[in-house]
Amino acid sequence: MRGSLPFIKRSVVLGGIMFLLMIVPFVSVACLDVPNPEEFQVDLPSESKLLPNGMMVVVYSDSAGERRTHITIHRVLRVLPGRHPSLPELRDPKFKVMETDGTIGPITYLLKSHALYYGEGTDSLGFPRKSWIDPEEDGLNGNEHSVSLAG
Repeated sequence: MRGSLPFIKRSVVLGGIMFLLMIVPFVSVACLDVPNPEEFQVDLPSESKLLPNGMMVVVYSDSAGERRTHITIHRVLRVLPGRHPSLPELRDPKFKVMETDGTIGPITYLLKSHALYYGEGTDSLGFPRKSWIDPEEDGLNGNEHSVSLAG
């Protein structure tokens, strides 16, 4: 029979196809590991800290304030000395304002409202156990990718 494969070769090819069909669903399920947007709707950060790379890490704690539950890392757009309650950017949904007490007085930070990194839970060093990057910084909408922020 010309053009047909022998039984052994057909069974190997069929076995390979079956193997690929079994693997594909597992890979697609792994890609669905995205953060839950409802868990990041908390608007009361418990701590914020300016990082050496010019970004701001915002830490959220549980309602009792005992455990760090979520972390977001935002780009800092502007640093202003003092408090600025009348900034027009305060009403713009593209910006987020953080006020801290600096060493020489209060400091106002103007951040992008949507974070670049999102993290859940923290280990003993303060790194998130699970973290995602949102390269478009457009909020949690399913286009985030899982990353590792720990060394």
